[in-house]
Amino acid sequence: MTMTEVQNMLTVLMRGIDKKTLLTVEARPDPNRPAVVVHLSRDKRTGSLEFAEADLVAGQTDLARRNRLRTALKRARDRMWEETTYIFSTKTENQKGDGMMWSRPQQGGRGRR
Repeated sequence: MTMTEVQNMLTVLMRGIDKKTLLTVEARPDPNRPAVVVHLSRDKRTGSLEFAEADLVAGQTDLARRNRLRTALKRARDRMWEETTYIFSTKTENQKGDGMMWSRPQQGGRGRR
């Protein structure tokens, strides 16, 4: 496959997921494992993933393999929106109570006389 064919196929898949996300494809420089690196960008968010050449060739003919490529693109796009926070923070998050914790218990019986 040529780079333009790969670019066109992945662009069509990405347009079905999100029309505003830009997709750029570059060849991986390692000749032992032929693959392409896909860079996604939208606004200030960026993401990247890698596809083997065998997966791309199979994606042209097999619908199941094509769906796997689409799923990988969608997951990479979704990861762009995840907010990563510092894991070892000592600050505790305030948790909301049940809501009924501070309310009065309901009166049983017929009420006051």
